[in-house]
Amino acid sequence: MQMFIKTLSLLAVLVLLPDIYIYLVHIVKLTDRKLLRMLWFLPMIALIIYMMTVRMDKAAAPDHQHAVGVFMIIFMLICVPKALFFIIDAVGHVFPWSAVRKTFTTAGILAALAAIFILLAGYFKGRNHFVVKEQTMEFDDLPDSFDGYRVAFFSDMHIGTFRKGNEKDVADIVNLVNKSKPDVILFGGDLVNYTKEEIDGFESQLNSLKAKDGVYAIMGNHDYSIYKRYDNERQHLEDIKKLETAEKDLGWKLLLNENDIIRRNGDSIVIAGSENDGKPPFPSLGNLKKTLNGINNNAFCILLTHDPTHWRRKVIPETNVQLTLSGHTHAGQFIIFGWSPTKYVYDEWYGLYEEGKQKLFVSAGIGTVMFPFRFGAWPELNIFTLKKAKQH
Repeated sequence: MQMFIKTLSLLAVLVLLPDIYIYLVHIVKLTDRKLLRMLWFLPMIALIIYMMTVRMDKAAAPDHQHAVGVFMIIFMLICVPKALFFIIDAVGHVFPWSAVRKTFTTAGILAALAAIFILLAGYFKGRNHFVVKEQTMEFDDLPDSFDGYRVAFFSDMHIGTFRKGNEKDVADIVNLVNKSKPDVILFGGDLVNYTKEEIDGFESQLNSLKAKDGVYAIMGNHDYSIYKRYDNERQHLEDIKKLETAEKDLGWKLLLNENDIIRRNGDSIVIAGSENDGKPPFPSLGNLKKTLNGINNNAFCILLTHDPTHWRRKVIPETNVQLTLSGHTHAGQFIIFGWSPTKYVYDEWYGLYEEGKQKLFVSAGIGTVMFPFRFGAWPELNIFTLKKAKQH
């Protein structure tokens, strides 16, 4: 019920208020014919009907991901420019001077056009504008044999959204990873949107990810099939198990509150993977004690945990883990001038954070979810070169 109320509130802000305002202030001045005037509301009515239909038919969502994505783009293309124009133009109408009002109206039109440009650019170019970001990280306690060790990290693939004409993107992502020649590949969760079937047909590409020390992966909130309607819990659990099996069949080492040790020349580092540990409504299945079982407190550890809120809630107070890698936020799939609305939802939402000797890196992810769009928060592959900090 709470989510339904939020949906209606969003509709009111993005659709109803701007449409009514623009109709009363501008449309009525353009024509005296009532039928033509009423045509202004047709897109609004169609969007509301379609949105409510999709919401009520949640069980069908896995089979219509592409259609839902296209709808979301159309929805935003219609609603966001009108909402921006409404806000700016309404502010202008506070002033009694016609010249000031016209200036605000012009500014509103320009803002609307800019929004249309950003949305189209994000849809047609941004979502597959894959970038490789290289970064060096220094640690006092990195074992000598791992000085210069290269880690490829990517997260939030949401592979179901690469269907319907975007299948080549999966091969492009795999090629980017392999070309970086990493020592190890780490995946931060959310391989799918709904169920295991989304990876069908992509097995050969995903299986071709190669690194000296293999591919490690964890589960994200989407991988627990929480966005599909089931007749019973048994079906739900079976779908989760299918995805776990499928990832292992790819040759990936799936870590479910587990760890593995990589050894070189008598030195070692730990790769640990927590199950998703988030705040409601996301699954909270992480168990750090189990995840780090058998690991010496002084061992150098890289922890994969999908939700970055896990770091401040539990990782910092309960462990000495030096490097935590997360995803989940997508950096809002939108950053402009360094700003994203995601910063109001997550304290750690993108990039590198440090607390004492512990580091967290939050990836913007490499796929999209529901809304096939990225602008500024380009889909990324992160390459970390681990370095032994010089002693002073």
